[in-house]
Amino acid sequence: MLASIIMSLSNLGLDAFLQIYREGTVQGAAKSLGLTPTAITQRVRSLEKDLNTTLFLRTKKGMLLTDAGKKLLQFAQAKEVMESDILSKISSEAYVSPITLRFSASTYYTYSKLLPIAEKLKTKYEHLYFDFDVDDNDNKIEKLKEGKTDFIIIPREAVPLEFDSKLLKKRKYVLVGGSHFKKSKEDPVIIDYAKNDPFTDMFFKKLKINHNQLKNRHYVNNTLMIPKLIEANLGVAVLDEEHFMQAKARYKIFDLYPSKFYEIEWAIVWMPRLEMPGYINDLVSEF
Repeated sequence: MLASIIMSLSNLGLDAFLQIYREGTVQGAAKSLGLTPTAITQRVRSLEKDLNTTLFLRTKKGMLLTDAGKKLLQFAQAKEVMESDILSKISSEAYVSPITLRFSASTYYTYSKLLPIAEKLKTKYEHLYFDFDVDDNDNKIEKLKEGKTDFIIIPREAVPLEFDSKLLKKRKYVLVGGSHFKKSKEDPVIIDYAKNDPFTDMFFKKLKINHNQLKNRHYVNNTLMIPKLIEANLGVAVLDEEHFMQAKARYKIFDLYPSKFYEIEWAIVWMPRLEMPGYINDLVSEF
């Protein structure tokens, strides 16, 4: 129902709404569209009247979306994509406007999965461009809700019901250490990505591995650097098994518990779209 309402809304109002979101202020939106701030405000108020809701909250940090505004943003962005796809089908000789697909995923998923898929898609869809947000934190869902990214890759159990998703294969995680910790019985220090990353603690609890030094850790905000720190015997870390196997060929690192591993099923997640363009279908099918 909401989709049909949005399709009937004035493009002028939607353009003003989207531009305020992108610029963060009414003044910025007005300058971008070549209009006065009053005109922008009037268009958004008219849009709010049509929808019988408030779309923005005015704060010191700028114009922030309300929950209703976030919902409208999802459909408005989907409408933009659909319109671009329809225009490209009208005539094979017509100009196809550039489309940027934005991804938020972990370092390892980005370079091992997303980059090869992007390379393949680019050969078929020349108008596609890619924006990779390499993010090993757990705030990806908020980025998707706020329209800051188009696709995220997160654990299956974290996928909200209101989003579309496709399950990916389960990935194994192992505890990796250097030569010193392979032989030593002492409790090593953990090498972790960030202080707010709960993944390592989950690993130890799930596999019931005793560890008395969980609070003493080294941190490095680039997961590709972790194998080097492990080789230097600075500590141990939990790694994706595939990442470990590749790093093992370059660094002297070892699986400290060969019989123990932790499995996580991942999913690629995106906002529901009014229509799935061909390049989106091709993207999802590659996973």
